[in-house]
Amino acid sequence: MGIIIEAGQTGVKVELGRFRGYSLNMKTTHLIPMFCLLLLFQAHTLFAQWETVFFTEAGGIYAASSELEKPTDFMEVGEYSPMNLFDDSLETSWVEGEAGPGTGSYILIGQQGELKKYMMINNGYQKSESLFLKNNRVKDFKLSLYSGFTSDMRAGQTGFEADILQIAEPVNFTLKDEMGIQPFGMPFETAEVEALRDSELTRYTSAHAEEPGIQEFLILKFEIASVYKGSLWDDTCIAGISFSNRSRENCLLPKEQITEVKNSSDDQKILLLTSENRELLLVDAKTLAIEKGYTAEGEFLTFTLLDVSPDNLWAVISEEHGFTSGGHIEETSHLWSLARMKEVPPALLEAYNAMPLGFRIRSGTLYLETYEGTFVRLGDLNVDMMSGRW
Repeated sequence: MGIIIEAGQTGVKVELGRFRGYSLNMKTTHLIPMFCLLLLFQAHTLFAQWETVFFTEAGGIYAASSELEKPTDFMEVGEYSPMNLFDDSLETSWVEGEAGPGTGSYILIGQQGELKKYMMINNGYQKSESLFLKNNRVKDFKLSLYSGFTSDMRAGQTGFEADILQIAEPVNFTLKDEMGIQPFGMPFETAEVEALRDSELTRYTSAHAEEPGIQEFLILKFEIASVYKGSLWDDTCIAGISFSNRSRENCLLPKEQITEVKNSSDDQKILLLTSENRELLLVDAKTLAIEKGYTAEGEFLTFTLLDVSPDNLWAVISEEHGFTSGGHIEETSHLWSLARMKEVPPALLEAYNAMPLGFRIRSGTLYLETYEGTFVRLGDLNVDMMSGRW
């Protein structure tokens, strides 16, 4: 973001990225350095406008500008709900509900934790090639980044209210007019984003000291800028949007099936073999050790594959952490969703008071068996993982 500051006899003229023409009369010259310092650290809040938005929390965290055939009962989920973006299915789509092609329609997507490296988009209505071509598909879109703040007292029956602030300029992208997944690198600098998040959280918490349980989260705004026209309907559809730290080359393709899960020979990796004769890396001990701070001399992390579900969609993996010099080795058990290629959040398993042990089919239903001697329906965990809170 470029900054131009022109000092004259009557004041200071500032140009800061898109915020041009802001002027401040300062006849006292020694105030100029103070103003410049203030500008550098607070410009994004001096010019940005806060918005208050209600986010639905069902299958994800989202707020859409419109929805085709949206139910009048706010407790009902419509056939073309934005929730369809996060259900891991190409049979459903979010369909905007504006008159015309939906240019300017948008979806706000909340994300907990860090900003992911990649965004994956399934464009159009991909239930069939016929439906894909009959409906509009997104051609160009704008991606913006916001920081959001909510608190315990702002929760509702289906979601929560939040104050949001844009913290990065929109970036333009173009989608191909084709079925299948399309990956994009996240254009926002992680270090700059984290610095802004920390700054705004401190500022917001101070200004709302009376609100208990203030929480900060990231929001990505996906806005439709232009479309590929459908042959029959003037409704624009998107089958899915997801975010990951995995590149496309190491992600499952649409309809690609997992045929086998295995340890590498050195117990440093868990690998997936697929119906497309590909070998994908699920998790790598070296990378995970760095993420967890296991970097001391002689410190190690290895994996043991304890069990895989009969449908090859879940795995229980044991992590062994210790030192080559000897001493206690810590073993922890983790559940992975193989279709998502991600670990089931430990906080979610804690909510079930469940330490993963293996899998068991009971009366035709697949369960997670736990060390506590209990059983958790994997279907319930699957629904929970669709929720943005995990």
